Amino acid sequence: MTNSLNSTLPERQPKRALMFSIRLTEAEQNEIETLAKWLNLPSSFMVRHFILEAVQHHKNQMMQETRR
Repeated sequence: MTNSLNSTLPERQPKRALMFSIRLTEAEQNEIETLAKWLNLPSSFMVRHFILEAVQHHKNQMMQETRR
């Protein structure tokens, strides 16, 4: 059995000028940094990807609900 991770992470993109700040507990930050290190990614890149994926998911759900 192979333990492979099917990642949906996109290719690297250009640097961005705007910043979005959130507060985290130390435990939350450690979880994020641990996963980012495991995936060999910068934590900001990974968090941005997950946030944008969640936004897209919820937008798709809202669109499906309005079609009903």
